[in-house]
Formats: sequence, C-alpha cells, structure tokens
Amino acid sequence: MYKDLLNIGTNVKKCPKETLTPYKIAVVILIKEYCSETTKAIVERRDFCILALKLIQSPDLDLRSLLKLIRSEEYILQRLASQLENKFELLYEMGVKGLLDLSDSLMHLMDPALDLCHSHPALNKNSVLGLYTRRIVISLEKLSFYQVVALYESFKSYYHDTWGPDNSRVSIGLDNNDSGEHKNKVVWGGRQAELLVAQQALALQTDEQRALPPAELQGLVKELLNCSPYYAEAHYLSYLNCLRVNEYCGAVDSLYHCFDRLAPFENRTPTEDRNRTFRYAALNLAALHAQFGHKKVALAALNEAIMLAQEAGDNVCLQHAHSWMYHLIDDQKGQLIERSVGKASMLGITHTTSLGLIASAHYNALESKSPPEVFETLVKSDVLNCQHSMADLMSMSYVEKAALWTYYGKTKMSSLCSQLLLLHNAGDKKHHMFNGSSTCQAVVNVANTFVELGEYTLAEVVLSHAKDRFPNEPSSKIWMLSEQLHQFTRIMRHEKWSEAEAIAVRLSSIDPLESKFRRAEVSLAKGDYPGVMELIGDIQENKGLDPLDQVRVMILSSQVMCSSRLPGLGTTGANPLFLLNTALEIADRKYLSYQQAIIKMHLANIQLTMDMPSRAMNLVDDAIIPILSHGGCFDRGRAFVLYAKCLVASSVSDAADVRNKTLHSAINVLCKAKDHFNKIEAFSRVKSTLYLMGMLYNELDLKAERNRCAFEYRQLDVQFPTKADTIAIF
Repeated sequence: MYKDLLNIGTNVKKCPKETLTPYKIAVVILIKEYCSETTKAIVERRDFCILALKLIQSPDLDLRSLLKLIRSEEYILQRLASQLENKFELLYEMGVKGLLDLSDSLMHLMDPALDLCHSHPALNKNSVLGLYTRRIVISLEKLSFYQVVALYESFKSYYHDTWGPDNSRVSIGLDNNDSGEHKNKVVWGGRQAELLVAQQALALQTDEQRALPPAELQGLVKELLNCSPYYAEAHYLSYLNCLRVNEYCGAVDSLYHCFDRLAPFENRTPTEDRNRTFRYAALNLAALHAQFGHKKVALAALNEAIMLAQEAGDNVCLQHAHSWMYHLIDDQKGQLIERSVGKASMLGITHTTSLGLIASAHYNALESKSPPEVFETLVKSDVLNCQHSMADLMSMSYVEKAALWTYYGKTKMSSLCSQLLLLHNAGDKKHHMFNGSSTCQAVVNVANTFVELGEYTLAEVVLSHAKDRFPNEPSSKIWMLSEQLHQFTRIMRHEKWSEAEAIAVRLSSIDPLESKFRRAEVSLAKGDYPGVMELIGDIQENKGLDPLDQVRVMILSSQVMCSSRLPGLGTTGANPLFLLNTALEIADRKYLSYQQAIIKMHLANIQLTMDMPSRAMNLVDDAIIPILSHGGCFDRGRAFVLYAKCLVASSVSDAADVRNKTLHSAINVLCKAKDHFNKIEAFSRVKSTLYLMGMLYNELDLKAERNRCAFEYRQLDVQFPTKADTIAIF
C-alpha cells in the first residue's frame, strides 16, 4: 500500500536537474561512431544495444572504467574502444571547437537530408538512443559559450585522469587492476537516479528478490544523496529498505528526511495546496507505526492525517486513512469497512475498493456469514483486480481464499488455491509476478500440506525455497513460524517433550498466542494438567479470540478433564461432554466443518469409554468422511483407530461368526491406521495400534499374527520407549 501513499504535488521536482557531464559526451561519441558505420554484424549490433542501454542507465563512469567495460569479454566491441580513444584524443586536441561541432555531427545521424552519405537516418530519432542523443544535443545548444568552455575543461580533467596531463596513453586491458588513485566519485545523473529509485521501489513492493540486497541498496542510497542531498525520493527508498529489515530507527529517520525535503516552499502560489505533503507525511507515519505494531502512535498520526485531509477536502487521502483505520481498530469494524468500500468505489479508487472487499470477506467469515456470501465478496474483488491488473491484490485474494478454506476445514481447496497462486507467478507471466508476503504464505501452505501428509523431506525443500526467496521482513516471519511449527510437530510425534517445549517457547517471539497453545499441548502430553489449565487461562484472557481458537481451547480443556480423571470416568464425564457440545455448537454456527468432525470424534471417544458404543459409532460414521477427505495422516490414523474400537465394542453381543467377521474388519482398519502413523513417524501411536491388533488376533486365535504384532511392538519399544498414555484420549 506504500506506493499509494507517496502522493506529492505535481509541482515538486521528482529528480535533480539534468546536467551535461564528460561521461555523457563520451557515450554520445560512442553512439555516433557505431551508427556512422555502414556494415554491422548481427552479434555486434546486439552487444552494442545492450551496452548502450546499460551506459545510459548507469551512473557516470570514469574514462578508464568506460573503456574497460567496452573491452570486456562480455561484448564483442573491442575495436570500438580503440576508435573511441582516437576520437577522445581528437576532441582533446580540437578544444572547444570540437564540442561545438559535435552537436551538428549528431544531428546528421538522425536527419538524412543533412547527411549525403546515407539515404536513410543512421539513428532513428524516436528510438531509445535517438531520444537520448536528441536530449544531449538540446542541452548542448542551450549552453552559453562560457558554459561550453567549462564543459571542455571538465572533459580535459576527465581525459587526464586516464592518460595523464602529458597525453601519454596507458594500456587499459582486461587484467589491469584499478588502483585507488583512479577510482573517482560515482556521479548519478538526474534521470539515472530517477530510474534507479523507480526500479528498486517497484522491486521492493512487488518482487523483493529482484531488488538489491539491503546493505548494497543502502550504499546506493548514500551515493545518490552525496550527489543530490535534497533528493527526497532517495530517502523514501531508504525508508522502504529499512522496513524490509525491520529497522525502526532508520525507517523513521528516512521518512522524516523525505518529507522535510518535500515541505512546501514559501514562494508557492496561494492557490496551491500547501498542506498536501504534511497530510501524506502523517499518513505514511501512521503506516510505519502500524507496521511495527505501535497502534496508539499509529492512530494518533492517522487522526492528524484525517484532520488535515478534511481541512483540504482531499477525499483520496481520507479513504487511504479510512482503510488504515479499520485495520487498526476492532470496534465497529464491519461498518467502517462497508463505508470505506462504498466511498472508495464512488471515487474510483479501485485499489482501496478491492482491498476493502478482501477485508470485508475476512471479517464476515469471522462474524458467521455464510461461506457463499463470503466468497461472493471475494469474487467482486477478483473482478476489480483483473480489470485493473492489480497483481498484489490478485495474490492477496488467492491467499485469503486459501485461509478461508482452511478455516472452514477444506484443506484440499486451500492447497488448490495456494497452488493456483504459485502457478499464476510461473511460466511466461514470471516478469509480471508479485513476490510479496501473500506468495510466501502460498509457498508455506504447500509445505504445511506436505508435513500433514508425512512428506517431511519435501516440506524441507519447499521451506528452503521460501527462505531463499523471502529472506527479509515481513515475509520471513511467515516461513519462520511455519518452520518452527514443523519441527514442533515432528518432535512431538517422537515424544521429545523438552525439545518440543523449547520450540514452543521460541514461538512466543513470532506468535505469542500460538506459543501458548503449543506449550499447553506439551504439558498435556507430559501429564502436567495444572500447567495446561494455567496456560488455557492465559489464552482465554486474550481479547478477540477467533472462533477457531475458542474451539481449540475447549478441546484442550476436555482432554485435560478426560485424561486427569481416568480411570473411572463414570459420572465425571459430564464436564468434558458439556465443553465439547458447546464447542460443537460454536463450530456449527461458524461453519467450521473440520472442527465439527474432530469434536465428534472426541465425543465418540468419551462415549466409548462410558460404554455407549452404538452412539459412539453413529458419531464416528458422521465424522470420519470429512477427516478422510481433508485431514492429515495423523487425524486419519486416529479416526481409523477409533472406528476399529467402535466396531469391536459394538459387536460384543453378536454371534461368534459375525463377531469374527467384525474383528477381521477392525484389523484391516487398524492396518490402515498403522500405515498412516508410520508415515508421519508417530511411533507411540504405532505401538498402540499394534497392541490393539495383537489383542484382536489373540481373540481370533491367530497366534502367528499375534506374535508378529508383539515382535514389532517390542522392536519399536526398544527404539522408542513410550512416554505417555496415548490410548486415554483421542
């Protein structure tokens, strides 16, 4: 959103004034020499075009560096370097007259009427090189004689730096090492500086991987400011660069410097809006503090921006402030979003309108609006994004859909949306890709899917790609959180409680709420039930828990009650049943289908323990399909085990042959559960499954199979001794 906030008046100069330098004279002489030739090889023509474009966009190079670049093995233009040396020597000997004649000779290249040797222009005046040459010619013609003399004196110094004052040539080859005495100060022209700032700012906002590394970019900003200390956009580029490395002091300092240099001058006309810079400065300051989580300071800056915008009647600034307002506050968020979308749509501010629609869909999902209504809002955003080619919001919309599908429990659809976003940024469209936080989230979603399926190696490969592609803030927090959660999940399945607890504590620096949930899971696994309840109390003190977190808290509480009261649950099962039924009601009201299935499994497990297998089987039959459709290997394995238990428990009173068939069916189901647990390395669950299979084989009098299960159990128990009772809870 930062690209919309630097809206400065049209009368403010965006780049320093263009001035003629000896380097630019050298570049047009190179263009003139090449274009004057009648025959040109195709490879040489290609190399010349690439080199000329690079020279036009680069800062001023000293003559030694320029000749070395032309002679480099990257280009087949070595002969041009010798011709250029001769032309420089000739210009040096001709003096001011040579500069005055240069303008005419350049015009001959672009006008065949002035050049009798060519029937068509050697250089198209509308081409990139033609426009550059015409600009140099116009600048030369505007110079007074005194200024031409000064330019020639500069050229003499430029010439002497390479060949010395005695005009004795020094061989400049590819193996020459430039010593410190030949290294001149880098000089950025106005247009070169403007191009650099525009390219790097665009890269930081759309594809950070294409931007220069933070330290290198900051060095370039210092060079720009050395050439032009009052170049405000260079300070703004420094501000964006500081944001991506989470450098608060540098970002604030750069932002202040930027708008100090954009402050209105006293000699402006009275009709001009002199407060424009001030209100956008306040708006940027609010965005900065919001980025670092300083809500109170951000709201104060936002109120100032709103006050200034209202005084000036600037509706565009007001809508930007409005969109930040509903981002920062929680009260009446729905009304604020609705008003923002309506006003922005009326004013034709499509970016803010689409952003508001995405925020509206997110808010409506948390407020129990139906999923069709939520996704219909996102479709409206997609239409605007496609009509106006807003790649950043296209990516954000895909990721929001993935998040909503995960919220509703449809993980397959979530994975599909993430892959569609990555596909959108692949192939021939790669140069139009948006490589921001939303793309990072899509990559992480794919890694999360692999972890749930037990493909740990593939998940590590995907996360490694995310690390290389998104090394800086704020995207890096996404894969850092995912990486820690992946390690936590795997270590928990290995029952290494101390290591898992250390990871859960480290999570607090990235996501404090998730850290408490994970610490509670570790405490539950260790049997530290008072510790779990204390952490649950801390979680419940958080204001604004979303429905999914409320359900997670209730499930954790019910697990504590079930585990701590075994054996002899009996009449004490009312409390966990009440919690789970409350959670089921919330999940049903909020359309959390997957959580409904998980809660039903927990209820079935309690009912099975209370000797109600028929009711438990009804719940399992209702819940197992969503889990098998959208769950990971761990949840599928747990569902199969519970289904097998219900089969066995419900066939106690059946005839012998019917019971035997049921036991065989239960064993087949347990084999599937064992395969799932083996895949995700949940060895304690594998042992529990083998124990159940052994008991069933023993009842069927299949001693060989029973002994095989006992042998596998013994082998696993030696390698992975059980540290928790995994049969007690679902």
